[in-house]
Amino acid sequence: MLPCTAVRLRPLHRRRWLLIFLLASLIFFFSVSGYLEEFLSGILSIFYSTPSHVSSSRVLNVPIPPFLLSPTRACLLPPFLLILVSSAPSHRDRRDAIRQTWGSLPSSTASSSLTLFVLAVPKSPEERAALMHEAVTHRDIIQANFTDTYRNLTLKTITGLTWALEKCRGARFLLKTDDDVFVNTVHLSQFLQRESSLQYMGRLHWHVSPYRDPESRHYVSQEMYGGNYFPPYCSGTGYVLSSEAAALILGQLPSGPWPAVEDVYVGIMAQVAGIAPRHVAKMAGSMSVPHSPCCYRTMFTSHGLTPKGMHEAWKMLKEAEDRWCPSLSMLFCKVFGQLVEKGGEGVH
Repeated sequence: MLPCTAVRLRPLHRRRWLLIFLLASLIFFFSVSGYLEEFLSGILSIFYSTPSHVSSSRVLNVPIPPFLLSPTRACLLPPFLLILVSSAPSHRDRRDAIRQTWGSLPSSTASSSLTLFVLAVPKSPEERAALMHEAVTHRDIIQANFTDTYRNLTLKTITGLTWALEKCRGARFLLKTDDDVFVNTVHLSQFLQRESSLQYMGRLHWHVSPYRDPESRHYVSQEMYGGNYFPPYCSGTGYVLSSEAAALILGQLPSGPWPAVEDVYVGIMAQVAGIAPRHVAKMAGSMSVPHSPCCYRTMFTSHGLTPKGMHEAWKMLKEAEDRWCPSLSMLFCKVFGQLVEKGGEGVH
């Protein structure tokens, strides 16, 4: 027969292990879902200097080539959210898919957003002629006079931000994204309605080292950035800047040349400007979330979609408007999204 003390200890022992299990589950949930990173990014501002005012003349004198295409009438009624899609000249099918889905007029009206495409100059005369015809037809293309190459990605982003501040001054927020990203514009706009005027937010990357191999397309020389690690920055697949934050960042730009890793460089300039990045769990970054209605309804962005996948996602989102989605939908989307993030090219 066991002593009475041993009998009393067993329930205490079980409760202790139950508490440990619950605590571990809670930590796992907050870590995988991204809420832990949201909390940690909230204290980054402690390590950043106080943002200082930048004169409008300095912002408007950003050293970029002249605009060749400028849909200025698109901003006669400035949107709440201006979406700048970085695209390549040969990606007409991707741009058309966006125009027919989340960048369509009904979606733009519902979310008070405007979607424009940012490109540079194609190499072939045939592509130049085709792009000109496309611009005349849709009036949604921003183009500046430089060659459309990977090494000019940073210049392309800066071109889009500069155009926004010059030609679309009433836009409160800017979303920089890519042409293989699905955006839930309504959900994102509703979220931004509650945000303050100084914001730089997306999926945060921490403790990333520069590539020092000159053969890598991500190469960053010691002259361009001498540190061992980049400051925290938001994934270039989709990040939001308030117009005030964009102006402060552009006001810090040196004359160039600028490294090709545009999202990293925006993060560096944000640090110089005193703007701490903020992690948003519903921004997928480079993740390709599961191809399911609740994921497209829950997440603000989803990466890696082909034109066919874009149309399928749009149909799913429309069908999910009146559909009940479990409260743990985002956890499902993030867990399975991270499993496939490093393999494959996304939804086909």
